[in-house]
Amino acid sequence: MQFRIGTNFFNLVFAALLACPGIGVRAQPTGLLYDPEPPADSSYVRVILASRDGTVDIWVDGRSRIQKLATGEASEFMVLPAGKHSIAIHPAGKPAAHLSTMLDVVRGRAMTVAFTALRADSVPIVFEDKTNANKLKALLAVYHLDAKSGPLDVLTVDGNTKVFSGVAYGTSKSIAVNPITVELSAAKSGDKVPQASASLTMTPGGTYSILLLPGEGGKLVARAVQNKIERYTGK
Repeated sequence: MQFRIGTNFFNLVFAALLACPGIGVRAQPTGLLYDPEPPADSSYVRVILASRDGTVDIWVDGRSRIQKLATGEASEFMVLPAGKHSIAIHPAGKPAAHLSTMLDVVRGRAMTVAFTALRADSVPIVFEDKTNANKLKALLAVYHLDAKSGPLDVLTVDGNTKVFSGVAYGTSKSIAVNPITVELSAAKSGDKVPQASASLTMTPGGTYSILLLPGEGGKLVARAVQNKIERYTGK
């Protein structure tokens, strides 16, 4: 014997499921499918903590923006309106600032602010960053933030390919490269003996940073970072 179930039966079951909380089809929460685009006059600023003085919070114009940035880390790029902004460094979780600096950011530009010491009289190093216009390539930049290391070269770890040459302390260089997985090393300029190394996996259109930083016992540290922009919600 065969039973035939008509569409009216399915309609009744579907209606019953909707009427019962906790089972069946649930309504999706209201919200935005996409975050809003940053305003056209936005600028992009991130902070690197090259000092070995512990974990800090970053305040911008009197408001907390980044929490618990650790030594050797780079923050996400903050979305800021063009113009002058106060960037302050606070010990993590404390209201009093170690130091602050004024930054005049330009519409559409990206900047990196590196703090190499947390003394009140110290001046951060400010870099203007390039954007990646070639979506088939990756953009790789190096930041030399170890005052004791002298000029450095950045090479593939086998020493066969020189990526950056003679990078001086307090300077940055960038280059478009093929988006591959690679291990890079930093060596004294003109030498191939690695002082520090870092691995990096790149994708087309991405931007990446190699941070050359002071480590424990005066040793050089290399850290690879994928550059990211903070989530912008319009608030």
